[in-house]
Amino acid sequence: MTEPMHTTNDIPFTQQEVQAALKKFDSRKAPGDVLTSEILLQVSRCFPTLFTEIYNECLHRGHFPQQWKRSIIHPVVKPGKEGLNEVRKYRPISLINTGGKLLEKLLINRINHYLHTNRLLNRNQYGFTPQNSTVDAAVAVKQYALSHMQQRNYVIMASLDVQGAFDAAWWPSILCNLRALNCPRNLYNLARSYFSERVAILQTNTCRLERRVTAGCPQGSCGPGFWNVLYNDPLDMKYSSHTKIIAFADDLAILTY
Repeated sequence: MTEPMHTTNDIPFTQQEVQAALKKFDSRKAPGDVLTSEILLQVSRCFPTLFTEIYNECLHRGHFPQQWKRSIIHPVVKPGKEGLNEVRKYRPISLINTGGKLLEKLLINRINHYLHTNRLLNRNQYGFTPQNSTVDAAVAVKQYALSHMQQRNYVIMASLDVQGAFDAAWWPSILCNLRALNCPRNLYNLARSYFSERVAILQTNTCRLERRVTAGCPQGSCGPGFWNVLYNDPLDMKYSSHTKIIAFADDLAILTY
């Protein structure tokens, strides 16, 4: 992962690209600091060249600023589990610096554009992909089963779900897959910096805990895009001609006859 990439660099971010990403932010969501998406959008409009140049310098250097890699963890009780006395009843929501969220968004948008334009991701992944939904995945399963049942074959399906998928996403595997997919050099270097020295902070009325994070993708971040990169390997494995694999995010259906 530390060896230099020899692919070409992607083009710099444009002013329109940066502002378009900012406009998609939900202003009602709490930021990780005092700077909201509305404030940054106004700044980008007043100083478009300077604002865009900051993010292009991060892309050029392959450097994700350290202060943008600190997440404030806010535990939210999952619906229907209010009465439990277990830690698992909480969903950890990460409040991330808005400036860092913007750089994350710009990064994953570029990576996704490269992957989808060059058709590098397995087409049996229906989650987190443009113009695909759970309905499309269900229809694909149904069509495969019906076509073979009409030929009087028995069809067997096993459904798998990865427990704590986004918490367990292994960064080295994501980076190795990006290398195998010949990701543009500056995007890969920025992703490698993004996955280094991340810190999670949990603060209550009585204590404050700060821990180094070594795996997973923060809730509310660009994790879904990186998950598809990570999960592309099992979809690309060579299975028998009788077998079909269909995925929606971390949910996997294995069908065979």
